[in-house]
Amino acid sequence: MRTVSVALLLAALVALLSRGPGARAGLAPANGEEAALRDLIGSLSHPDTLLRHVRDARRADPNLNTFGAVDCVGSLVGWGAALVKGEMWALQMVDATSKLITGVLYGNLADLGNFDECVSSGNSEEVGFTGRYALPALDLQTAVPVPAAAQPEARLLQLRRGLLAAAAAHREHQDQGLLLPAAGNATVKYSTLAALRISMCVPSTCQAPVLEAALARAIAVINGPIAGLGFHLQVRLPEKYTTVAGPWRKAAPADYVVITLCVFLILLVVLGTTIDLTLHPEVSLILLANVADKTKRRKAGMLLSFSAYTNGKRLLTIPPPSDTNFTCINGIRFISAMWVIIGHRYNKALEVPFMNLSIMPKRVSDPSAMMIASAPLSVDTFFLVGGMVNCYAFLKTTKGSFNIIMYYVHRYIRLTPAFALMIGITATWIAILGNGPLWHQVVGDASLSCVRNWWSALLYVGNYATPTDQCMMQSWYLMVDMQLHWLSPLLLVPLWKFPRLGLIWGGVLFLLSCLSPFLVTYFYELPAPMSTDINWDAQYVFLKLMYYPTHTRATAYIFGSMVGYVLYKIKTGKLRWRLSSVQVACGWMLSTALCLTVIFGEQPLLDHDSHPYNVWEASFYSGFHRVAWSIGIAWIVLACIQGNGGPVNAFLSWSPFCVMGRLTYGIYLTHAAVQIVDTGLMRSSDYYTDFKMVERMLGDLTIATFLGACLCLTTESPIMAIEKALRSKPARRGKRVQLWYNLNDSVRGNYGVRHVFSDAPERPTAPPDEGKPGEGLDNPSFVPPSPDPSPA
Repeated sequence: MRTVSVALLLAALVALLSRGPGARAGLAPANGEEAALRDLIGSLSHPDTLLRHVRDARRADPNLNTFGAVDCVGSLVGWGAALVKGEMWALQMVDATSKLITGVLYGNLADLGNFDECVSSGNSEEVGFTGRYALPALDLQTAVPVPAAAQPEARLLQLRRGLLAAAAAHREHQDQGLLLPAAGNATVKYSTLAALRISMCVPSTCQAPVLEAALARAIAVINGPIAGLGFHLQVRLPEKYTTVAGPWRKAAPADYVVITLCVFLILLVVLGTTIDLTLHPEVSLILLANVADKTKRRKAGMLLSFSAYTNGKRLLTIPPPSDTNFTCINGIRFISAMWVIIGHRYNKALEVPFMNLSIMPKRVSDPSAMMIASAPLSVDTFFLVGGMVNCYAFLKTTKGSFNIIMYYVHRYIRLTPAFALMIGITATWIAILGNGPLWHQVVGDASLSCVRNWWSALLYVGNYATPTDQCMMQSWYLMVDMQLHWLSPLLLVPLWKFPRLGLIWGGVLFLLSCLSPFLVTYFYELPAPMSTDINWDAQYVFLKLMYYPTHTRATAYIFGSMVGYVLYKIKTGKLRWRLSSVQVACGWMLSTALCLTVIFGEQPLLDHDSHPYNVWEASFYSGFHRVAWSIGIAWIVLACIQGNGGPVNAFLSWSPFCVMGRLTYGIYLTHAAVQIVDTGLMRSSDYYTDFKMVERMLGDLTIATFLGACLCLTTESPIMAIEKALRSKPARRGKRVQLWYNLNDSVRGNYGVRHVFSDAPERPTAPPDEGKPGEGLDNPSFVPPSPDPSPA
């Protein structure tokens, strides 16, 4: 019943605020209740009405003059005069403003008007101003706790009577501009239920604080009658909700630094590719090897590492399976990346105006939508694979001693350059490359978050230091992954040195990782498996306490590390993997049952209407659903690697997945930028359908794949080759040909767990056994990215 009352109030409010200027021209309002509602406030799209409220606001708050209130009054007078004369620019401003919204009861809570018509209207030289597009938010709030009422039906009746009383009072006093008192709102705490967005086109001289004050006085008349029902309306119009013609901001020095860096990287790629294609590989290597100056040799070799031709060949090379190349993981990574993108695309539905938004709560809890609602599970898939690969590589390559400093530095160098470049682009140029009704609120906010918190991102601590204002909404995964990498020696070293003790210690850590989300959910009474609250404050609490912290996300990573230990034992012959066909069939059935149970088992927890919240149930699911999911995915990985995958392994090892799997890191870094730009460029409300969401996801994937390939060729692959060369042991001068052959081999993508140099002075007939192209276990593309189903 609360939903009905909220919808009724929203519908009434739209009708009140949407009366067009035709009424001012003498058109008779409709009879009865509709006429009373329409006459409550009048049309704020008409300059005369807005002028009156601006003047009242100036008298109440003289400080508004510092925001150009005087100029705003003069411009409104000029606009009204031009409207009487029928001048085209004045009519365009009225035409661009929202009218009566249809389908409010169906969830259409926003009318974006006509953005381009508004900002292009007016003439600063002739009339002194242009059009300013404003999209105020009218927050419908409810008192906490809601005042008691006899029956829900009685509250609806009171609501209707209160609206009519407010309308009658407004008609009585509208000529004098009097306002009704707000019935003690200062002593009541309110929580926002929904926000209604109605666009306005006003003179550019009317700044956001002046418009906000005028709108607040315009709707104050309704707050008195509805306060007793537990409702309250509040206007929000920060500067980012208004737009004038031109870029959002002027170019700053940081913008030129980033664009210079991008141009420099492109020039390096062009130059390296030109050298690579112009000189025969053997000739270039011999010339390089006979350069006496070691510094010049190193610089020339680094330049070759930027060759798009060589790196492109590496990217497109399909290697055969091997002990260090688990081809099934490529398919798992890419499918999980698609799951990430479609999850984020659906998540954007909560941020953009949809005409049928009312179906979303039911849609989220519908069994057919569980594959989408379960998209956060892809995070745990990535953690599982990341933990497994890291442990396996550690045990396979660590001999004698363990250099923990290089263990950390190596990881940081592999992940950070491409990440830092995307942070720079997000903080600078992405914000000034477009415009739209939602541009400042979506793209502008994302850019400012990177301006404020780039440091926490590059230090990989943003999930704790700035959890609700992170630079790049999806970067929380990199931070959790890096923090788990920092902590992983606490488990890996015992597994390496003291296997039995390490297994016991791993079991303890695994149990603690399950108890952590259980206890957090229990003590804070959080929802499970995710928050579907339309209140953003509640969303941020869930994200800060449950979704972002490392201590609540470590379960899959620790389990994956244990799986990596088992896999290492199998590959070294210390543990036998011999399963009968019956055992294999049982394993696949158990894996399938566990994964499907986790996906569809959360449906009752999301259906809040028919399934009341139970803190024990939510806590148990939060603590242990990742255990079941990890077991199911771990079986798929082990069975496919050990030859028990059948058609599943054939599909996951499909050769195109190998190429796309190498791009998952670039796709992860770029796909969110594609989605926020698409949201910022919206010009009108959309209509939600699953087909449209999938269609847009495929568009996101296509663009992100292209951008990810560009990022790979300009930063990721070159940095990998340079870092590999710098870590290689120096060779004697008589063996420079061999040294540069191996360097070129690195450039061409033959990255392995370690770099091997032959003792023979002549070039070998076959490249060293360093692992397959692009498939080394220390390849940063092997570190799978993850999604962020948060509103961030």
